[in-house]
Amino acid sequence: MKKIGALKLGLTFAGCFLGAGYVSGQELWQFFGSFGKNGLFGLLLAIALLLAVGVMMILLGRMTRAEEIDKLVVCWELPLLRGAVTLLELLFLFGVGTIMSAGVGALLGQLIGLPQWIGSGLFVAVVALVSLAGFSGMVSAFSATVPVLAAVTLAFGIWSLAQSGVSIPEPQSGGSALMGSWPVAAVSFACYNLFGSIAMIAPLGEFVKSKKAAVGGISLGVALLLLIAGSVLVSVSASPSVTAAELPMLAFAQAKGRVFGWIYGLLLLLAMFGTGLSSLVAFVGMVGAKLPAVGKNRVGFTAVCALCMFGGSLFGFGDLIGVVYPIFGYCSSVFIILMAVHYFKLRRARTEEKINGNKARGI
Repeated sequence: MKKIGALKLGLTFAGCFLGAGYVSGQELWQFFGSFGKNGLFGLLLAIALLLAVGVMMILLGRMTRAEEIDKLVVCWELPLLRGAVTLLELLFLFGVGTIMSAGVGALLGQLIGLPQWIGSGLFVAVVALVSLAGFSGMVSAFSATVPVLAAVTLAFGIWSLAQSGVSIPEPQSGGSALMGSWPVAAVSFACYNLFGSIAMIAPLGEFVKSKKAAVGGISLGVALLLLIAGSVLVSVSASPSVTAAELPMLAFAQAKGRVFGWIYGLLLLLAMFGTGLSSLVAFVGMVGAKLPAVGKNRVGFTAVCALCMFGGSLFGFGDLIGVVYPIFGYCSSVFIILMAVHYFKLRRARTEEKINGNKARGI
């Protein structure tokens, strides 16, 4: 792999977060918008954490050159702890696939009035068949819609800003009990997103041109994430009625016109399909690598996974985001701390090695 600069790293980092959930409006509204003006402080706190840990993640990748997420996170030879990292990663993949299934059900319900359970059922069936057909490479094609979706979201934000200016939403009651305050919501948001990106971002560390490029790239990435998040929150705050919808940004687009609703809905559908497919393929692949029996019966295991995702999707897109993501945030925070311990332990060892080397040379 060729060396990468700040621009490519920044776009890659942002791409790890700019999925269908991020731009649907539901995730950002629950974690930030629902807290009113305090949600703005929460967003800034989350962005600061993404920047600090993102830089640390890249530099840790440069120092260790390890590709396995458990070895990146846990510096000690502790099989149980490293196994817990792998288990959480598997649960996270399964949770994301389930949430995407619920999201498609909600999307088709808002667009054409299809009952949610039918939309979710069709989605998991198609995703399972595509994964079994060996078309996992389609993930790249569907992922290409995410930048377009982000650009459209940004355009909506600019449109809302030009028409209504900045509108600060009122705090909403009845939110998730797992996010009782804006600092908790902000830290939870940052932790589960960072944990989900470790396997993709840390291995890039050894290919980044320099430490300066690493810091600059992550800074660029979080700036883009902040811009998109601001666009979503500005749009939703300008039309408070859309917060009652499972997909607030889709409801916002529909309010601007039928054509806008269909365009945004199609982009969301493609993005959700890409995310759901990649999650299912990665989940089945990881379990198959650990359990040979699963690898021998991939069709049956994939079918069971798809059925379980469908069952979980019946809880609803908004409710799943309000429960699953905060729980993963709490669990992930432990491993983010362990990764920080690993980073500072290596950094101290390198500093001591440099000092001892200088002493040996009489410097």
